Amino acid sequence: MKAKKSPARAKRRASTAKPAERAPLHANGVAHPKSNVAKVSHTLNVELADRLERFAFFQRISESAVIEYALNLFFDQGEEEAELGEQLRSEGLGRRRKA
Repeated sequence: MKAKKSPARAKRRASTAKPAERAPLHANGVAHPKSNVAKVSHTLNVELADRLERFAFFQRISESAVIEYALNLFFDQGEEEAELGEQLRSEGLGRRRKA
């Protein structure tokens, strides 16, 4: 039986998290190293999400690995961030707002 997570222990993105004073301990009392990953959640077009799910399943890799790889390719284009933003906006992409 899994223990319930305390609401006070909300996870933060690695870029905004404050450094811990000491490493958290496992149940056996041994400290574990800090993680170098951040958990994020984003909305995707249903067709794209389905395609991602099928691709990852049949290639036997995680959806997260596909997304991370694609984002690295995007940012490695060598353009300035402002140019990348303009490229996205020119494709009709922008902020998503709840309707």
